[in-house]
Amino acid sequence: MKLSRLFFLVVTLFVTGLKAQVRISIADFGLRPNTGQDARPFIVKALNVCKQTPQATLYFPQGRYDFFPEGGIDSVTDILKQKITTGIILKEMINFTFDGGGSEFVFHGKMQVASVQVCTNLIIQNFSVDWERPFISQAEIVDAQDDHLDIKVDKKNYPYVVENGKVLFIGEGWKLPILTMYSTLYDKKSKDIAFNTWDSTLGSIFEEKAEDLGDGLIRFYGNLPFKPLPGTTMVSLFHVRYFAQGIEIQHCKDVLLKDILLYHTLGNGFSGYRSENITMDHASVTVNDAKGRYFSSVADASHFSECKGIIKVLNCAHTGQGDDFINVHGTSVKISSVADSCTIKVSAIGKGAGNSMEVGDEYWFIKATTAQRSAVGRVFSKIPVIEDGQIVAYQITFASAIPAEILKGDFLECKTWCAGLEIRHCRILKRNRARGILVTTPKDVIIEDNYFSTAGTSILIEGDFDYWFESGANNNVQIRNNIFDNCLTSGNKNGSRAEWGEAIITITPSYIPKTVDAEPYHKNIHIYNNVFKVFDAPLVRANSTRGLTFTGNKLIKTTTYKPYTWQKSAFLLDGCREVRIEDNIIDSTYVTRDILIEHMRKSDVKFSPEERYIIKPIVGVNTRMQW
Repeated sequence: MKLSRLFFLVVTLFVTGLKAQVRISIADFGLRPNTGQDARPFIVKALNVCKQTPQATLYFPQGRYDFFPEGGIDSVTDILKQKITTGIILKEMINFTFDGGGSEFVFHGKMQVASVQVCTNLIIQNFSVDWERPFISQAEIVDAQDDHLDIKVDKKNYPYVVENGKVLFIGEGWKLPILTMYSTLYDKKSKDIAFNTWDSTLGSIFEEKAEDLGDGLIRFYGNLPFKPLPGTTMVSLFHVRYFAQGIEIQHCKDVLLKDILLYHTLGNGFSGYRSENITMDHASVTVNDAKGRYFSSVADASHFSECKGIIKVLNCAHTGQGDDFINVHGTSVKISSVADSCTIKVSAIGKGAGNSMEVGDEYWFIKATTAQRSAVGRVFSKIPVIEDGQIVAYQITFASAIPAEILKGDFLECKTWCAGLEIRHCRILKRNRARGILVTTPKDVIIEDNYFSTAGTSILIEGDFDYWFESGANNNVQIRNNIFDNCLTSGNKNGSRAEWGEAIITITPSYIPKTVDAEPYHKNIHIYNNVFKVFDAPLVRANSTRGLTFTGNKLIKTTTYKPYTWQKSAFLLDGCREVRIEDNIIDSTYVTRDILIEHMRKSDVKFSPEERYIIKPIVGVNTRMQW
């Protein structure tokens, strides 16, 4: 179809007011699959036409399409200083469908897959994404001794050089070292995270002197804190961290992500910010097994911050990502100072900053000492405070007086942008580092009919005033009809937050109760009708929760792994109220019956007598996880 015919069709549709979907092929703009051409300029032209076409679908004939950064990838340069090129930009699109037609989108160099901005009623579907040369490499461990480590690298897929005793891996337009922080270990056969391994399990060995032994063998000299069994362990070698998002959605409404496979991205796979109603259906971040890989994205599979409406995650199975399955949260803003009865100042730098605050947004005021939501204020004005040409803070004025008790060091939480969450029919596996589902929101949360087999904690509910400032005390969480199968193989062994969770379900807001009467942070978290297959003791670790129930669950003891966790009780509770543990079916070989409590009365916990639990105060155990 020539462009003139296409524009004629557009005009005709506007005149007739037809509602039919208009199918437009990228081939009409000169782009054919499997040519190696940069798809970006063709997509720009096509989207300009689609924006003028009601109910348009942009369709890609099936095949391979390549995406290249601006300026090309001809030479190895300082990749950290290069700008990020976005492959697909969807901006202000309404009633539009982007259909990859089952194609493979292959990216090169420093790129973001897609930026989706200010769109309404949008469908993105039917394609996979990969990198010709990903920003993660991998190797097999072939020898581990007291004074050195030998790894075997497929040099064709993961080329490298050793210069001045340091290994630099080579990509398209980049040459980068190994970042010690992750260096995730995998079981070679199952591709699961290796049992009882975490971030940097091998210590700083990859920062030590290296020697190229030839034929893809690299020797690192230094002491090993952990000796993996040679021939059974693979290691992922990260070269970047939080580099660029995959598919990023901002200020949009009613977005469907369907039948998408992200084999690699340079940050979070799917990211949503200040958007309303996002659905992921068969949209997964996943290992490209056909290429023999163990990794996928650099960071979370999906991450949604300050959204509203409902986030729905259906039929997804993420594997190999460098962080959690999903994280849905608001953001705490720390008050730097109080200027007058209506005005405060917040920082513009670092965590807890107020950059996202917008005029018209409503915020809860929260005392740091109680962590309770109180009055609501609406932002009337936001004025930047500039020093040496840089915005360092904002002066925020509210439409009405702030509560008199709110002072410097207290917090704000956005009431306007809070999303509900529904996760159904997903597989949350131990093929990625860290945890499964992270969620903090006052809106309803439903997690049901999923299969969990995670390396860390399966479900983590926090509420964070001291590190990431990811906020949102929960009011109603339903965790039901799920299977938890030998989860927590890399949980808290030594009592450190750098490990990946204290129990299968972990509820640990940073607010710490001080007395037996302190009002809890979270409310109404219900865990029922699930199956727990467990090799170790800890089921639930919960802080500061009112209305916590664990009912109608089935517990099956396994011997698949050896017990190791520092939490030796089934339940470890701090500052919880109205706890019910009732009507559970417990395997006779699961003998743990301890419920340890702190800042609680025994009467705060009710349990079925036949389950024979014993409530004990916590004695001699430091329950405060530290970074």
